[in-house]
Amino acid sequence: MPKSETDYEYEPFAQTEEYQRVNREIVSGWVETIASQGAGGVRALVDVACGVGTMAKLFLESLPEAWSRPTVTLVDMSPQAIDQARARVEPEVPAVDAICGRIQDVELPEAGYDVAIWGNGIHYLTADEQAAALNRLRPAIREGGWLLFNSAFTQESRPPETLQFYRAQISRAVRYLQSRGIRRERVEARPSSSTFLPAEHYAELLSQVGFSVQEVRTVAARLYQTAWEHISGFAQYAAGALHGYGTDVAAQAMRLAVGPAIEQYGVRDTEDRPYIQRNWLAAIARVG
Repeated sequence: MPKSETDYEYEPFAQTEEYQRVNREIVSGWVETIASQGAGGVRALVDVACGVGTMAKLFLESLPEAWSRPTVTLVDMSPQAIDQARARVEPEVPAVDAICGRIQDVELPEAGYDVAIWGNGIHYLTADEQAAALNRLRPAIREGGWLLFNSAFTQESRPPETLQFYRAQISRAVRYLQSRGIRRERVEARPSSSTFLPAEHYAELLSQVGFSVQEVRTVAARLYQTAWEHISGFAQYAAGALHGYGTDVAAQAMRLAVGPAIEQYGVRDTEDRPYIQRNWLAAIARVG
C-alpha cells in the first residue's frame, strides 16, 4: 500500500469503531467459510499491505479456540508499519516474519502459506499492478489455501443515494481553497486510487490468475463524521477527490467539508447522528 511511514504513526481511521466493526464482520465471515470447508486450522498466514496489523489481529481473534495459532508473515512498504504490526500480533502467535516492499515485487516462498489476507489495500494499485500482485501471491498459497481481500473503494462502494454527500463535500472543499487563493495545478493524470473498479473486475481478475472464486459480496457500514474526517485526510483519497490541488491543502479542505456535508445529506440513526453508508467488497478465493 503506497503510504509514507508517517501515515502509519497512528492510522486513526483503522481504530474507529466503524472500521473495526465492518472489518470484524468481514473477517469473521471469512473464517466461518474456511472452517465450513473442513479446515482444521491455519498453519501459516501472510498479511499483505499489513499496515499496523489491524486485519491480522482481527483474523487471529476470529479463529476457533480449538485451532492452534499460525505463524504470521507481514508484508508492507513501510518499516514503521511493520514494526507496529509486529508488536500487535507477536504476543499471539508462535513466530512473526516480515518482508518490506511492494507485494508485486517481493519474493514469497512457494506454497508457503495457508491463507493470504489483503485488507483494504488492493484498490491502491492499477489493474496491471493488481494482476502482477495476484500472480505473485498465487504460487505462495498452498493447494487448497485461501486468498481473502476487501476494499471500500469499488464502483459499488458508494450507493447512488449517497452521491450528493460526496458532491457537496467536494464543492465545499473547492470553495474553501478558492477563498484562500489556492489554485488548481496542472497535472498529467488522475491518481490510480481515484479509479473505482467494479466488483466484477475483481472476480474476473481472480479467475484469470487461476484462483477459484468462492464469494464476492458487499458488506454495508455506517460511517459517521469522525470516520469521514479520517478518510478525507488520507493523501490518496484527497488527491483523487480534489485532483490537481496540493495533497496537504486538499486533505485539509476535505476534512473541513465533512461536517456541513454530512449534516445536510446524512441519514439519521436512532440517536439522531448523521451517517453515510459505505459498502465494502469482501472476496474469498481458493487455490485448487
